[in-house]
Amino acid sequence: MPRFLATILAVAALGACTSPRPDSGLGVAVNRTSQGLDDAALAPLSDFNLRRTEIPAKLEALVSPYEALLSVSCETVGAEVTELTDILGPDSDAPAPPEATLGQQAGAGAANLALGGVASATTDFIPFRSVVRAATGASAHERRLRAAYERGVARRAYLKGIGAQLGCAPPAAPAPGAGIEPAGPPIEYRSAVQPD
Repeated sequence: MPRFLATILAVAALGACTSPRPDSGLGVAVNRTSQGLDDAALAPLSDFNLRRTEIPAKLEALVSPYEALLSVSCETVGAEVTELTDILGPDSDAPAPPEATLGQQAGAGAANLALGGVASATTDFIPFRSVVRAATGASAHERRLRAAYERGVARRAYLKGIGAQLGCAPPAAPAPGAGIEPAGPPIEYRSAVQPD
């Protein structure tokens, strides 16, 4: 525990003394550590189910990812996909963020190490932690939260598939280059007998 506290204090001291640029490795370490310190320090409250991440209402109301749409159009599909993306974050077909520099990667790694140490130090004192989490309902809530996010991801993929079939533009359909060819114009048969 003292080693992780020393790491955090060193990062905080360096950040206070030098005022690093936010995009530098040290800036990334200081910013991520300061943003995540509350969550890491309050980790035991999650184990006792006194502090938890609430399930977004949109995901909680979603019974199945394959629920019917009230109206099937590019506008309704796009609106629901946008709403889900606001909750879930970027989809796999979103453009990749710019690659982090080696310094930024090192800063992120240092912040993760420090925050992991704080979270570990604050939860290590709980005996039979898994039993406590089960008894307080924290584990059950975490499973419900994970299942809700998985339904949301499946719903967004399903909607983008519908949008691709309708010939919609993103966000109602996957981004170009995502491996799905846009639907062509509908085929019009002029004969009473249609081919198989």
